[in-house]
Amino acid sequence: MKIVTSLTLFFPMYNERETVARMTSKALDVLETLTADYEVIIVDDASHDGSEQIADELARQHPQVRVIHHPQNLGYGAALRTGLQSASKELVFYTDCDEPVDLQEIGRALALIGPNADLVLGYRIKRYDTLRRFVYSKVYNWLCRLLFGVRARDVNFSFKLLKREVLEHIHLSAGSVFIDGELLAEAVRCGYEIVEIPVEYFPRRSGKSSFDSLSAAFYTLEEMLAYWRRTRARRSS
Repeated sequence: MKIVTSLTLFFPMYNERETVARMTSKALDVLETLTADYEVIIVDDASHDGSEQIADELARQHPQVRVIHHPQNLGYGAALRTGLQSASKELVFYTDCDEPVDLQEIGRALALIGPNADLVLGYRIKRYDTLRRFVYSKVYNWLCRLLFGVRARDVNFSFKLLKREVLEHIHLSAGSVFIDGELLAEAVRCGYEIVEIPVEYFPRRSGKSSFDSLSAAFYTLEEMLAYWRRTRARRSS
């Protein structure tokens, strides 16, 4: 097994009372088999269903767990930025609180990270999308490739492992789910190497996702175009 010096695992949380304890427990169980130096960060985006209290109790019980509370709901992009900025370990992995993957898969990603891979992305072997979300995803991935040169099968899938040094050379500002696309676009711009692995995806079992709403799609598109304009202006200046 590859020796891992240190590893941060974080996930954003918004009203995930049914999943946060189970997710944190699984994260702790997996990380302790991978390295002696690890942390789990829960980014609470102003939850109000009691999951914020559960997270605080988990942090009291486990010294490896940290909780960062947003004073108000700032959205998915802001939650991921908080997690990325707060990570203190050599490698950083993030996913979602609703358990979309088997965390044991992190070991496969760790085996690939190194001189020829600065980021390892998971892509879903099988998806369970509504027709609307399927269309959104296809268009979104195509736009990321066309506008930013991001050649990834599943840009926004929440299985990403990266070297923390990558975060020291890129700038992230997205508030929408474009945060994933912006991360990969910035990595491409800076010349970092990206590899992909197939992983099994588990659909959400509780709660509700709002990512396939029309308003979320427009917000994401607006941020994509704003980033595209900024990068064009930067290249021409």
